[in-house]
Amino acid sequence: MTRFLSARRLRDAPRTAAILLACLAPAGIVVTAADDPPAPPATPEPNAPPPKNDPSRIDPAKPLPFKILRKSPKGLLVIPLQVQGRRFEVELAANDTSRRRGLGGRTRLLPGTGMLFVHTDDEIRGYWMYDCLIDIDVAFLDQKGRIVAMHRMKREAPRRASEYQDMYQRRLKRYTSLRPARYALELPPGDMSRLKLEIGQTIHLPKSELDKLAR
Repeated sequence: MTRFLSARRLRDAPRTAAILLACLAPAGIVVTAADDPPAPPATPEPNAPPPKNDPSRIDPAKPLPFKILRKSPKGLLVIPLQVQGRRFEVELAANDTSRRRGLGGRTRLLPGTGMLFVHTDDEIRGYWMYDCLIDIDVAFLDQKGRIVAMHRMKREAPRRASEYQDMYQRRLKRYTSLRPARYALELPPGDMSRLKLEIGQTIHLPKSELDKLAR
């Protein structure tokens, strides 16, 4: 097992070395601490918690400031969002076209990313996996950001060449919000379990800015 010197021992190392060298040096030669090599930086203990001023820490009780980071390859605005103290970068689906398209056609959803659907009103909503090629976790949120329903949405068999459009749509499973919802957050499969999200919990959203973008 690797052993680590404490910060105090490392700090005292140059002074101790100077005393030893002074005792061993010939008469008439003065050895000072300036002759010593600089002390190595203290090595942090393994698994030590990050310092309180660590910028990577996120307060789970506070929303991240609204900020447009960039546009995604699909042309959607990307903003930061904290969920249970973890930072996500989510695309905004805030108009009819982007909400209908959703994550359809995507072959992967990278860790730490997702999509936030923003609607103009509150009503019971039903989502499906139209043209979706990957499993997706979804949480429906009311106007205050409280979770009203959660689902693991499973990818459906692709539309067959001989299958009419209405036949394909009829066989797709619907996932409902059960209660009126204004937002829906889609994350990589399994993230909602890993984050221990539950019905009734609140996801802090920059609601006023999001509602201004909704069309």
